[in-house]
Amino acid sequence: MENNRKLIITGIGKSNGGDVHLAKIEGMGKIEGDVNCTEFQVDGTGDLQGSLKTMKAVINGIVTIHGSLHANTFNLEGKLKVEGHMISEHIRMNGMVTVKGNCESETFEANGRMQIEMLNAGQIKLSLQGASRIEEIGGEDIHIREQSSKGFGKWLQSTLGPFSNKLNAGVIEGDQIYLENTTADMVRGGEVRIGPGCTIGNVEYKQSLDVHSSSKIIKHVQV
Repeated sequence: MENNRKLIITGIGKSNGGDVHLAKIEGMGKIEGDVNCTEFQVDGTGDLQGSLKTMKAVINGIVTIHGSLHANTFNLEGKLKVEGHMISEHIRMNGMVTVKGNCESETFEANGRMQIEMLNAGQIKLSLQGASRIEEIGGEDIHIREQSSKGFGKWLQSTLGPFSNKLNAGVIEGDQIYLENTTADMVRGGEVRIGPGCTIGNVEYKQSLDVHSSSKIIKHVQV
């Protein structure tokens, strides 16, 4: 039998979690416990004390998830903090994101500032707005560039502050790699392009390596 139960918080309120068809927060809401739903929506501020499992998540605002997040598709306009892991087929984010655990996806497209332990995705497009830190990045096609602030809302521009648009990483590994404004200890790839503003400790490449004149590589080797 199809579950038609809804969990809706309007204004300021809180609710228990559970299995529902729709979980929705309009305003400021707190959910105590895990949520398993078909669709998860937030327009405002949400605090989920457990984990979230959903087919589709759409967030406009600020959300904290104290457990892990599993979603088929995930869209964010705002600020997200996940204490556990984040796993999704397709992730699109515009804002500030902190994931304490690992982040895994088929496609990962993000504009803003990221703090992630490990990012693993087939296709990665990261536009830097502010200072980001990702310990390990792995994927097939990795494209990291600087993003101008024109594409962001006024509240997000003011929240990001006067930070340099820079990514700090430990290891970046992929088949096709393009980097801008990135500092990394190690880059491993097939075809590697190092764009402007990068400082890389070691580069290991298979097919080709192209380095912008403004970037610095300590050591590189073809393997």
